Amino acid sequence: MSAKRFQRTPFGEKLIRHAMRDRAWRETGSRESPTSPMFTDWREGIYEWVRRQTAGHIEERGIRLHEYVAAVNSSMAFAFNLFMPFREYGAAALEAALARALGFPVRVVDLAFEFYGSTDVLAECAGPQPKDGEKFTASDVAIYVEDDRGSKGVVLVEVKLSEGEYTHCNGATSGNNMRKDICANAEKFFEHPSECYLTHPRRAVRDRRYWDILQTEFGSVGAAVPVYSGERCPFEGNQQQIMRNHALALGLVQAGEVAFTAFGLVHHPDNHHAVQPWEDYRSIVADASPFFRIPADELIAAAGGQSVAWSMWARYMRERYMLSAGEIGRRPTASVEQEPHAGLQPSGA
Repeated sequence: MSAKRFQRTPFGEKLIRHAMRDRAWRETGSRESPTSPMFTDWREGIYEWVRRQTAGHIEERGIRLHEYVAAVNSSMAFAFNLFMPFREYGAAALEAALARALGFPVRVVDLAFEFYGSTDVLAECAGPQPKDGEKFTASDVAIYVEDDRGSKGVVLVEVKLSEGEYTHCNGATSGNNMRKDICANAEKFFEHPSECYLTHPRRAVRDRRYWDILQTEFGSVGAAVPVYSGERCPFEGNQQQIMRNHALALGLVQAGEVAFTAFGLVHHPDNHHAVQPWEDYRSIVADASPFFRIPADELIAAAGGQSVAWSMWARYMRERYMLSAGEIGRRPTASVEQEPHAGLQPSGA
């Protein structure tokens, strides 16, 4: 879906002030020099080590840049700065972090940004590629992996820097939605998910497949979130964006594109506002084993000691984004203690 401007949290305010001072220091040598929260060119916000590769990847893949990608606190730029080095210079530290999070070793084959997979999976777009103006679900990062048996998987990652919210459901407030009673009553929604406005929004060419995917995986939409006890639709607020990416992950396996998937949150360790909705979703979903969460400073700490170049990158990330040195080897927060491949096998495996 298209990016939205979130209401800034107190942490977000603190981070953007820090990022502006950091920019001023890098450009003028004084943190007190007046500076804008927007770079003149978004590339200025990408670490020089991966600036050329990032621009090339965007052009090659036809990636749509977010409206605020030039902001000093852009989560998209943060994702490029954090993950592009693993794509270009070696993914050993990322592989180790994923092994701890997933519960089994994987080899990183490639990374992609703003990943949406086949448009047939969620059926949000009319054709094989999104057209201008079409809204679609895209994970910030997709990590293509293989396990020790050679099975191919993809790990989807949501990256959160300063924003404390996730995209909400536009259908719940749309003037074209004639069934807002479905939004207001969770029991009614579970009984008739096909009548949800998201199934076929105005101007949509085909029915979206979120509910089909959840029904295929869990037997029913209600069974996907068995402990949910709220009155309204569980996917109306912050859970909307998380649900769509969850459906994308499940749909990729159901479509036979990969053998297994997982979905993770990589976030600024001090951004507790972004963590809470994620944990709320994990607490209600029937199978939380494919979900994981890694604070960004852990990845930076693990990779930063590999060489002088990696150390300089780690220093840049910590200074620019107000990150601590992290703690190498600390286990990322996980939903459950997992056996290898628990919850990640495709049906019939």
